[in-house]
Parts: sequence; structure tokens; C-alpha cells
Amino acid sequence: MSERQGDDVELDIAGLFGADAVASTQAFTIYVPNKDRDGKEIGNQRQWVLEGLQLLGAVGGGATAMPPVEGVWVNAEGEFVWENPVLVYRYIQPDQFVAHLSELKSFLHRMGRETRQGEVAFEFEGRFYRIREFDEA
Repeated sequence: MSERQGDDVELDIAGLFGADAVASTQAFTIYVPNKDRDGKEIGNQRQWVLEGLQLLGAVGGGATAMPPVEGVWVNAEGEFVWENPVLVYRYIQPDQFVAHLSELKSFLHRMGRETRQGEVAFEFEGRFYRIREFDEA
């Protein structure tokens, strides 16, 4: 069950809780905006959150959305845009994730275009990425 090594105790945490032995360690997170690049409410953030949840749910059986958080972004004119993005995320299994890459890219670019974003943000493996130029429909 546990083995002591120095001051550390190794636990079979999956076994102790009766969980699957294979744990997901990679998370993919989408930042869903509530404002456009000029600071105007987009008016349909909930639609994008639900679509993001559905898409990430298809990647591996479920997804989670965090309550809106507070943030600020500096637009091309140097103005602060105060916003309340919702974080939609999923811990992934690589094979399932890779099978949905084109759908994820399409979603992120469409969200950027349709909500008039200066950039769309996502995280993967603890790294923060920004898309500033969006593919055409």
C-alpha cells in the first residue's frame, strides 16, 4: 500500500481510492471570453461555454467549466479590457485528444472570429498559447 523512502511516503493513491490505475496528467483549457477586443460584451458567452464543454466532452467523456474569473487584457490600442472569462477544461488521453485536434482548432478560430477577439487563449501542459490570426470560415 505504501512504501517509505526517506521523508517521502509513496502511496498507491489509485488503489487506495479504487480509481483507474492510469491517471491523466495533461489538461487542455479554453478561455471563453465575455467581451470583444474593444471591451464590448459579446452577449453569448454561455453558448460558447456549452459548445466548448460539448466538444471537450467528446474528446474523452466529460469536461468542466469554472465560474467566471476576473482578468484584464491589453488590446492593440494599449487599452485595458476588463473581462470575466470562463475556463473550460478537460484532462485528456493523448490518442483521444489527437483524434479531435481539427475540431478544437476550428472551434477556437471560429470563436475568435465570431466574437471579434484580439486573441483567443488556451492552455496545454502548463503552457499558455495565444491565437491572434484566425482562419477563415
